[in-house]
Amino acid sequence: MSFAVSSDDSSKKHLDLSSVTIKPLDPKIGRAAFCCGNERIDNFFRNNARRQHEANRVRVYVAYLDGRAVGYYYLVASTHPPETVSKEAIEKFGRVNSTPCVYLGMIGVNGDHQGSGVGRLLMLHAMKKTLEVADLVGIYALTLTAIDQSTAERYKRWNFVPFSEGELDMFVPLTTIKQALTDAGIL
Repeated sequence: MSFAVSSDDSSKKHLDLSSVTIKPLDPKIGRAAFCCGNERIDNFFRNNARRQHEANRVRVYVAYLDGRAVGYYYLVASTHPPETVSKEAIEKFGRVNSTPCVYLGMIGVNGDHQGSGVGRLLMLHAMKKTLEVADLVGIYALTLTAIDQSTAERYKRWNFVPFSEGELDMFVPLTTIKQALTDAGIL
């Protein structure tokens, strides 16, 4: 199973993705100029990411290029009732009535780097981090909430599925992530 996600917008300038590094939030790096075009995502990164990260409420990961933040996402532990996830989750976690997950929140790419592949790097990094967490504690899936239906359709190309048809809350099981990262040569 492979991801069917590409960055084929030829109107964007070429970016050498090997120059992009993704690491935990550096509180010394400026965030005030970050603008992905979504006010909620921009506001979180500019005004809340540092405080939330330092308080261990979330783990913020930032894509840096030439010492500048060009994208970010955060991860946090979450649970869902098994019956809201899948039949497999019911079989695995019905007894404890809690499906352990990692929640991917607020993923965004600065406007001047959208369509360059930075978003793809961030998603792959988040998936790899989810697998690292799963090596330490039980995790069933990576979850997220799409900001709108158009974005949900884009996440479906990453093999995310809605908890319920038409909803914006989505998940991708670890088995799917492992296979896709293996196919992509990342694992």
